Amino acid sequence: MGTRDETIYSVIVKFADDGSLAQCAAIRHEGKLWLVPDWIDDPAAPLMRPERIVCIDGLPLKPGGTLGERTFDWILRPEIPKALLTGPIPDAPGPLVVIARPDLAFPRS
Repeated sequence: MGTRDETIYSVIVKFADDGSLAQCAAIRHEGKLWLVPDWIDDPAAPLMRPERIVCIDGLPLKPGGTLGERTFDWILRPEIPKALLTGPIPDAPGPLVVIARPDLAFPRS
């Protein structure tokens, strides 16, 4: 059994709703790439936990670079609905798997 990848990546996403761009954290979990739009963050704790994760494994990614002063690892090619990252977590399965409050913790970067 290998060690878990604790790297926090950076992905630029484009929203289908309005064409706006956002920079989002991403992690590898169970061999797949997941967006982490927000963290449950206690500044006194040594670890932070994802509020939700959204699986983007298998979707086309363009290699990263810079956008102004921001650096990032990838650009997610398909546009996604903003609600996947900010809205209520869907009850019914959709095109992308969303998991609320997974039992994962990452070192504060």
